[in-house]
Amino acid sequence: MVLRRILFQLLVITIMKYAKGQNSDNSSTEIPLLDNQNMPLVALFDTTKLNEVLGAAIKKTVEDTMNEMIPRIKQAVIVDIGYEPGRVKERPAFTASLTSTQNFGGNGVVIFDKVWLNMGRAYDHETGLFTAPKMGLYSISTTVMSNYNSYLHCDLWKNNEKLVRAFGNDLSTGTLNVVMALKMNDTVYVKHLYSDSEYIYGDQRSTFSGYLISE
Repeated sequence: MVLRRILFQLLVITIMKYAKGQNSDNSSTEIPLLDNQNMPLVALFDTTKLNEVLGAAIKKTVEDTMNEMIPRIKQAVIVDIGYEPGRVKERPAFTASLTSTQNFGGNGVVIFDKVWLNMGRAYDHETGLFTAPKMGLYSISTTVMSNYNSYLHCDLWKNNEKLVRAFGNDLSTGTLNVVMALKMNDTVYVKHLYSDSEYIYGDQRSTFSGYLISE
């Protein structure tokens, strides 16, 4: 559509440039043409509202282009700086849950794939890792639910250090709530301890969340 308008504008400019003559009242202009036998002809174009039409076309083209570009620019800025403008002072916080019942294997990181909140974009739903965006005291919690007729053992880790364990049996839940001091780029995650017949129940029953308490 934009290309069509540009071509139209070029056509108008060409018509104005090569016009043989124009009436003194700016109401019309003569354009040299050729018929199918290459005989010279003259066409009379009404130019009374030409400037008005061109102005309206240019204005609409600019408006359409900006309306299309502004959302893209805004999204690029948010991705680049990691937060939405106007939310600079908001504290990092996240909440994620597990959508389907899964076995993540021995010492496999539990990937809570459904993200409900991710202020600061510090939680990665593809790896299951929360990476502290700034130094401070953080509240971290996780609840894991065992599957039918089976045990479940999960550990909370900080970087390469195992901290505390949650346990469940036959659709019961284990919950951990801890406060920890994190440095910038420290990682926190949940690991599934055993692989033999142990499944973490999904359906949003198992969760992982955290937020910055104070810097």
